[in-house]
Amino acid sequence: MSQSQDNFKRGTAELLILYLLQEEELYGYRIIQLFNEKSGGRYTMLEGTLYTILFRLENAGFVSQRVELVGKKRTRRVYNITDSGRKYLETLIREYDEIVAGVDMILDRRGGADLEE
Repeated sequence: MSQSQDNFKRGTAELLILYLLQEEELYGYRIIQLFNEKSGGRYTMLEGTLYTILFRLENAGFVSQRVELVGKKRTRRVYNITDSGRKYLETLIREYDEIVAGVDMILDRRGGADLEE
């Protein structure tokens, strides 16, 4: 992955994690799977990166977690978006839309990017 792709991903990771969590509560590995599935493999995330972001979102009060028993002894952390996280997500989406609109205007791309599969 190029440095520029990595920079773009870093700028959208919080938005996308919160967006997925507004649909349902999720555990970490499932979030990684959804990134890959929903992006057609174009957006992948390393586990360490994901948990760093989740920790930061939790410390900011945008995400909460609970421990869920899986099987007889194994547990996993399940993450939820909080009310303040929903408000923050709305702000992130507005900011994202503004940036994309501005970039499209500069690039003279009225209909958005044409990506080849």
